[in-house]
Amino acid sequence: MMTVLLATRNRAESLGRMLEGLVGVHAPPGGWKLVIADNGSNDGTPQVLDRYVGRLPLSVVREPLAGKNRALNRALSLAEGDLIVFTDDDVIPDPDWLVRLHEAAVAQPEAEVFGGTIIPLWPGSRPAFASESAVDFGLLFAQKRRSTGWCKPEEIYGPNMAVRARMLEDGFAFSEAVGPNQSQRSYVMGGEFDLLRRLSEAGFRAWFVAEARVQHIIRPEQLTEDWILERYYRYGLFMNRNNWGRGPVGRAKRFVWSGLSVVAKLTPPSPMRLRIQSRRRLFEGIFAVDPSSLSAGHSQEGPS
Repeated sequence: MMTVLLATRNRAESLGRMLEGLVGVHAPPGGWKLVIADNGSNDGTPQVLDRYVGRLPLSVVREPLAGKNRALNRALSLAEGDLIVFTDDDVIPDPDWLVRLHEAAVAQPEAEVFGGTIIPLWPGSRPAFASESAVDFGLLFAQKRRSTGWCKPEEIYGPNMAVRARMLEDGFAFSEAVGPNQSQRSYVMGGEFDLLRRLSEAGFRAWFVAEARVQHIIRPEQLTEDWILERYYRYGLFMNRNNWGRGPVGRAKRFVWSGLSVVAKLTPPSPMRLRIQSRRRLFEGIFAVDPSSLSAGHSQEGPS
C-alpha cells in the first residue's frame, strides 16, 4: 500500500487533467490511495473532486486556512502504507509512475527518499529562452534530466517525490512558516526542499528513479517576464532567510546586475534581457530585509 498526497487551491482546470491522468495509472502491488487537501478553493475545485470520488481511491480533506504546507500536513494525517508519494495539482503522471516508484522502494531498501523525472508540458511551442542552459530550469519549470541512482535528498523536486512512512514516525512534517500561503504574493519559497534538507540532515538517503515520470503543466502566465522575475525574487527571499549570498561577493554581484539592468530595460525582450533582469530581481530578494526578520530558525527553510 502507498499513499499519493497533494494540496490544491483554485486550480480546477489543471486538477481535472491531473486526476484524469491518475485514472490511467497502473496500481502498484498492495494498492494505493489518494489524499487531496483542498486549501480553501472557491472555484470549481470541489466539483472536480466530487467527480472523481468514485473513479479513484480518493479521500478529500478540507483545510480552509491558506497555506500549502499547512494543507499538506493536514493530509498527512490520512496517509497509509509504507510509502508516501507527494505530487502537485499541475502534473500528469505516466501510467507506470507508481509501479516504478514501488519497484525502486523494493529494490533499494537502504533508500528512504525517492524522486522521479519531471518533464515540462508547454502550453504551445517551447519558448526560445526556456533552454536548460539559458535559465535556471529547475527553479522555473521542471527538473533537469538525470540518471537513475543515488542522489542527495535536496536534489529531488516536490512534484515527484516519495518518502518511506518512517518519516511520520520520526516526527517530520512540512514547515508552515514558508511556501505558498495566498496572503503574500512575494512569499518566502520553502516547503519540499525544507523537508528534504531536514531528512538529509537526519541521515535519510535518496534514490532517483528516472523511469518514474510526470509532466509539469506550464501555464501561459509562467512564461511571462513578470512571473519569472517574481519567481526569482521569492528565491532571493529564500536565500536571504538562510543568509546565503549576502557577503561581499554577493554585494558586488548585486551592484553589477543592478547596473546592467538599467541598460537592459531599454532593450527589446530577449533571453539576455531576461537573464539580466532575473539576476537583478534575485539580488533584490537576497538583500530585501534582514534575514532574521523573515522568521526565526533560518536553517529550517528552503525553496518550494
